Amino acid sequence: MDYDVVEARHVRDYIVWLRFRDGRSGEIDLEPELRGPVFEPLKTPEIFRQFFVHPEFATLAWPNEADIAPEFLHANVRLVDPPISNGPEYGESPTFESSASVLRDRGRASVLRPQPPAAMPEISRFFGIVVTMYYDEHGRPHFHARMGDDEVSVEIENLKVRGEFPGTGLRLVLDWAELHRAELLENWDRARRGLPLVPVEPLR
Repeated sequence: MDYDVVEARHVRDYIVWLRFRDGRSGEIDLEPELRGPVFEPLKTPEIFRQFFVHPEFATLAWPNEADIAPEFLHANVRLVDPPISNGPEYGESPTFESSASVLRDRGRASVLRPQPPAAMPEISRFFGIVVTMYYDEHGRPHFHARMGDDEVSVEIENLKVRGEFPGTGLRLVLDWAELHRAELLENWDRARRGLPLVPVEPLR
């Protein structure tokens, strides 16, 4: 997807510089998004700086399973030039593109080891399809389904689809969503309140 996050760097406080697959890049202040039990720990600066680019879901995530929807990040970055890696204001965040990253704090460099991938808010998995619902989502209630490199977002109430899926994968996703619409809406409400999500039974 064009809005996939491919690089993230800490700027200062709760501001992060991001680069997306479509080449868009810029800064975003995430302090207003840190609400609800899942995001509460991230108000501690040392914990906030543990963010990484999730290798499978291509968005900003933290080891405590918090994440922010890549569409929201893409739509709300303030376009700026890429940061200078060696400058004192910027530090590279842990990602899974390198074995270690350097965090520069007022000119002093220290090594941060990448955290293991967080168990993203995956709510179901069946026939090679992974269904997720990001915590900080906006717009109409929806979920994401990924199969290999393909991804769709599906509105829960009317099953409107954005994106493309291979073969019969989309039909399986829509059949599953129709069966579990009430549970998906409940999870949407939990995600908006920053509460842990509840697994949904897979398609058999």
